[in-house]
Amino acid sequence: MNRSRWYAIRVAPGYQRMAAVDERLPESRRMESIIERNCRKDGFDIFMPSFYTELRHPRTKKIIRRRFPFLVGYAFVDLPRLNFEELRRVDGVVCFLRGANYGPLEFPDGTIEALYFAEHERRQTFLYEQHCRNENDRHEQIQHLRGQLRKILPKGRKARASMVEQAERAIDSLSPQIKERVQKIISELNSLTGDADVANVKQAV
Repeated sequence: MNRSRWYAIRVAPGYQRMAAVDERLPESRRMESIIERNCRKDGFDIFMPSFYTELRHPRTKKIIRRRFPFLVGYAFVDLPRLNFEELRRVDGVVCFLRGANYGPLEFPDGTIEALYFAEHERRQTFLYEQHCRNENDRHEQIQHLRGQLRKILPKGRKARASMVEQAERAIDSLSPQIKERVQKIISELNSLTGDADVANVKQAV
């Protein structure tokens, strides 16, 4: 079995941007860059150390996930067969980084492993931050929905589980349109909390 032989390539400007989404590709390749897609299409194993971040669209305010390279302008390709000329023909490859002997500079496995570790560590941080943001958004939505219920349901109800039956009777007495709206809000609350104990309006009124 051939051992890994990693070489750094200079990437043409713009080729480290995310490639267009291709639904035919596996999930693991949905956010690959243009240079990664081009190399893999031609059978080359490429590693572009990268990190993920979330940006808010300035107009729609929608959260968008983006992937950026750690090393702008560079990526690593495994060439166990030393087929340099074939790789040079890949669209987006400018040249190889050269060493003191003017030949392509080979990087030890330890260097690549360190970059893999850095990428993994940054990804775990990103996933944690994403989870915290989602939780904050969920709690804000819950509070908003509960505020809507307080405006609709009869006054004087307290947020106690023992008042569930009274709340249900109160909801049944509402007009069909308002009742449907309240039940929809309760359904959204239950889906957000994911807690079977919060059925109906146990903590919503």
